[in-house]
Amino acid sequence: MVYKFFSTLKIKIIVVLTMVFFYLPFNAQTTYEAASAGDWSSAATWNGGNIPPIVNSGHGVLIRMQGGDKNIDLNSNITVTDGNVYNFEINSGVLSIYGDVSINGNCAMTTQGSGQIKIYGNLNLANANIACSKLIEVFGNVNMTGAGTLNINGGPFIVHGNYSSSGDINITPDGVIAVQGTFEGHLVSYNGDGNLYVGTNSYNLIAPVPSQAVCNHATYTGPNTSTDCPVGDFVDFSVRCPDIYGTYFGSTTLTSYTVSGTNYCNGTGIVILAGSTSGIVYQLYRNGVYTGVYQTGAGSALSFNVSSVGNYSIRATNGVLWRYMNGSIAITTGTTVGFTTTTSGSTCGAGTVALGATPNPVGSTVYWYTASVGGTSIFTGTSYTTPSISTTTTYYVEAVNGGCTSVRSSVTATVLDQPVAQNITHN
Repeated sequence: MVYKFFSTLKIKIIVVLTMVFFYLPFNAQTTYEAASAGDWSSAATWNGGNIPPIVNSGHGVLIRMQGGDKNIDLNSNITVTDGNVYNFEINSGVLSIYGDVSINGNCAMTTQGSGQIKIYGNLNLANANIACSKLIEVFGNVNMTGAGTLNINGGPFIVHGNYSSSGDINITPDGVIAVQGTFEGHLVSYNGDGNLYVGTNSYNLIAPVPSQAVCNHATYTGPNTSTDCPVGDFVDFSVRCPDIYGTYFGSTTLTSYTVSGTNYCNGTGIVILAGSTSGIVYQLYRNGVYTGVYQTGAGSALSFNVSSVGNYSIRATNGVLWRYMNGSIAITTGTTVGFTTTTSGSTCGAGTVALGATPNPVGSTVYWYTASVGGTSIFTGTSYTTPSISTTTTYYVEAVNGGCTSVRSSVTATVLDQPVAQNITHN
């Protein structure tokens, strides 16, 4: 009996453990290792031909670049909102991301060896840990939330926009974090060697402030205590130490204007610089590469027509000094959308009617409406079956592709008169 009891108990334990195993959430990590330089979206770039996901994948992701300089370009955003781990381990080469990186979940972004990361959009991370021993450069804004940390062990970590973080910042000897815009963060450890550079007077260092955060650079003549200079060595160092500012962002003597743009639905777009300075040359960059297109400033706004998808920025130069203008713009050069065919239908008497619409380009999303303008879509898809109707009714279809929307086309559901059988009489 005792043996039978323990045998039965053992079976039950095995069954329970098996059930627990199968019901536990599965969140394994998949490693995607670079095989060569190239386009992120090309299978030839990655070992095994497995292209890393750039949206929610249902599992953890590790992007690894090592063994020789493998320069990889991604012409898209990375957006992870499901809380899965998404890690970057860049040991060699340059990973260039021409879009935003937004990860809501654990993320480890590390550079070491000769590895570098360049993000030409914004960086938004939740509960992330960044270890920067080689260059990480963000041309947009950085917003870190949660309990993540920023550890600068060399770097530099360069932010051309604004930096905001509720996490901890640690700067080891010879480490550099340079922020061109506004700054808010918690500086935990700091070596006092002049490695935290903030480019404007709009800043907030979350207390407590390390006592060694003093202003002691050789060319700096302002206050020299952590009370007077609470964010490190330089507040508005574009004025106080233009030589250092120029190292990371270019000349302070060149006025900064804002870059914006518009996408048109005919395969083109326009990049706009809000202003210009007479005699200064403004060079158009696409995905971090000079396009060879430039205009000379005349004191007014400048417009650049473009026809290639990419992330565009503008650099000002007088032939010796240079400076990137404020911001960048993603141009998607949308495609004109319409319909190849629309298919009306009919019914004899009251009933349902099958309608259809073939969009151009194929793959566009088709929305159905009861009005020619405005209103709420009643159905999405290329085939629509009406509810039972008793009178002829006109519906309207609209195609959307890449942010471009077509003019609505009418599709008619005709209700034909039901023939009535006549009584036949005879003598």
